[in-house]
Amino acid sequence: MTAWTVPAGEWRDRAGRRPSVMADHPGWRLDGEGRLLRLLRSSGVVWLAVGVPASGGGHTLAFHMVDGDRGADPVVDVADPAMLDGAPGLREALLAAGPVARVRTCDLWDALVGAVFRCTTPLECARTLYRDAAVGLGAGYDTPMGREWVFPSPGQILALPEEVFDAYGLRRVRDRLRSAASVVRAMRSGWRHLSWNVLYSCLAQMPRDGPQIAGAAVADLSGDYRFVVSSDFLVRKQVHALDPGASWPENALRFSFRWQAMTGMQRSDWTLLLLAHGIRHAPNPVP
Repeated sequence: MTAWTVPAGEWRDRAGRRPSVMADHPGWRLDGEGRLLRLLRSSGVVWLAVGVPASGGGHTLAFHMVDGDRGADPVVDVADPAMLDGAPGLREALLAAGPVARVRTCDLWDALVGAVFRCTTPLECARTLYRDAAVGLGAGYDTPMGREWVFPSPGQILALPEEVFDAYGLRRVRDRLRSAASVVRAMRSGWRHLSWNVLYSCLAQMPRDGPQIAGAAVADLSGDYRFVVSSDFLVRKQVHALDPGASWPENALRFSFRWQAMTGMQRSDWTLLLLAHGIRHAPNPVP
């Protein structure tokens, strides 16, 4: 996997293809011009990420600072299926789809919110719930693409009465969001000084899907998709759909063993590309 910070030149694979943006976080939305938009919170900075469809496929990526002082630039990871080894059926499907660019989340709270939705709610529904809560309860920012909003802060989530969660359709994720908000408030900025493995261990102690939420959140922050559990349901779903003739195990534990053995040191790229394939070829994000 290739990682680059912004600004950067346009990345292309050996065939000259631009990567498609992986819009797996529910904060991404599709505007009326076909552009993918998302606000990113970093330390003292808010960025607008814009993925613009390019002629010939894929996207070009641009970033606009919309609030705060200059801080760390966003990081984009690019996974190229041409670099994969093994599982020819899977590899061919991913190769046909092309390379993928994924913008890392810069903020622990936003990564945990995305992970909570990922583990509980279908993506298109999660986008709607995230967007409604952001517009109704979160902070708004003026951007070159119009007004955009971020999800409510940990303090706001902890202060919300139960009827507000119900009104915004968040009852199912209420307890998980509260647990995540408590962790973020307790850790403050200290999480930035932890190794990814230590951060994962801390987050995995959360009740209700702690290891799954921790793995998804740390993968989002680090760009290392080995943190996604190897028996992940969405990974298994994609493998079975793209490589039905290979008789992948239905059992989660047996699948996990085979998946780890097949992917080896490339498990992060394999996992990212498979998850991106499911998102990219699903219905477009809601406006």
